[in-house]
Amino acid sequence: MIFFFGSRASKIKERKLKRTTCPHCETKDSFTVSTFSKYFHFFFIPIIPLFKTHVAECSHCRKSYSKHEFTKDMNAALDRENETNPAKRPIWQGCGCMLITGFFLIVFSISIYGVYFGDDLRNESALEKDARKDYLDADFKKTTAIMTGEKASLTLALKECVDYDIESGLNTDKIQYFTRINEQKLLVLLRIRNIKEVEPSDRKIVINVVEDCLAAMPALDSISEYYIGVEGKWNTVLVKTPTDSDLGGRFADKYKLLPFYGEKEIARDSTEIKEIIEAKSDSIPID
Repeated sequence: MIFFFGSRASKIKERKLKRTTCPHCETKDSFTVSTFSKYFHFFFIPIIPLFKTHVAECSHCRKSYSKHEFTKDMNAALDRENETNPAKRPIWQGCGCMLITGFFLIVFSISIYGVYFGDDLRNESALEKDARKDYLDADFKKTTAIMTGEKASLTLALKECVDYDIESGLNTDKIQYFTRINEQKLLVLLRIRNIKEVEPSDRKIVINVVEDCLAAMPALDSISEYYIGVEGKWNTVLVKTPTDSDLGGRFADKYKLLPFYGEKEIARDSTEIKEIIEAKSDSIPID
């Protein structure tokens, strides 16, 4: 009969026992103690380390002693060795436990994801996607620090105002901008790669400065809704819309900006998404 679980032992250390005498042959300092670590296994995969055992052997007479047979001197010598040269269990003896923990963490993460995002997953099939996300991603890629031409007048005016007002210590020459107007809505995107130079709790000052600059522009009197997003080097860090905000300064949900583009638009493949984006780009002017 084959057993797929149980306990095993492996040798993890060999040490000399100094200042000892073999009770059998009375040879001094002749003991070598071998330390074994036992572990529980399942299908031969180590799961949980159990306990250690020690066996001493005399190199002269070859007599072996288990731990309960050690003399007082042998126990004292082993204690000294454990203090200066301990026998540590190898990490692999607990790898099964780590694998099980990792498995449950993955299951837990999937469960949490299903609780919070299950509705979105049910509403969109694997072949369907909200095309507005691609509009936003495409617009974030258009941020630039070089603005010329008549169409860049609003963006350039915003940059000049931010350069003058901001006092966060950021190098404003490296801030990239993008603006787009959709009827009475204005989208403002900034990319600040060195935003990490500002403490997360103080980063919302960038949104405040942008809002103050926009409010001071007479040309925007017809604009009733502002959608502002700020990206750092790797992710979106700040978002502000007429109905929502994400101003913690570390991670922000950039898709809160999607209402700027209007109602949700579903595309079922990459070609359809590309066609919708091109059509949208023609219908929504860039300033």
